[in-house]
Amino acid sequence: MLLVFGTDQTKFMQERIFESFSQQVILDTYAVGLTAPTLLTHAFIPLMKNGGKILNISGTFENGAKGWLPYYVSKKAIEDLTIGLSEELKDKNIQVNAISPSDTATEAYKKYFSQYMDEAIEPSQIAKQVARLCSDESKVTGKVFVMKKGKEPYEGYHS
Repeated sequence: MLLVFGTDQTKFMQERIFESFSQQVILDTYAVGLTAPTLLTHAFIPLMKNGGKILNISGTFENGAKGWLPYYVSKKAIEDLTIGLSEELKDKNIQVNAISPSDTATEAYKKYFSQYMDEAIEPSQIAKQVARLCSDESKVTGKVFVMKKGKEPYEGYHS
C-alpha cells in the first residue's frame, strides 16, 4: 500500500502579513496541509503491509516564511511527521519519506506568481522522484528530499 499526501494551497498566499490572515484561513490551511494527512495516515497504517510506503509532500521556501506563515508552518510540520513516523514504523518495515519541492509550475502558481514561472520546477520532475521513492527498489526511509529546478534531488530538512 502506498500513501502520498500533498497540497497546493497557493490561493492562500495572496495575504501577506500574518495578522491579516483570517482565523478560518489559518485553520483551513492546517486542516488541509497537516491534519488531513495525519489522520489519513493514522487510519491507513493498520491496513499497510510489510514494505508499505508513505510519501508526504512538503515545500521548500527560498525566502523564508514571510507572507505565507500558515502554509509554511503546515509544510514544516509535515516534515516532522515524516521523520517521527519513519522512526515509529521502522520495525513494521514501512518506509516514510517526503519530497520538498521548491516553487512548482502549477496552474495556481502561474496564476499568482507568473513572474517566477521560469524558476519553477515542472510537476513531471517531482513525479519522477515520487516514482523512485515508491519503487520496490527504494529502501530509503526518514528522509526529506529537496527538489529545485535544474538540480538533482538532495537530502534536506527545514530548508
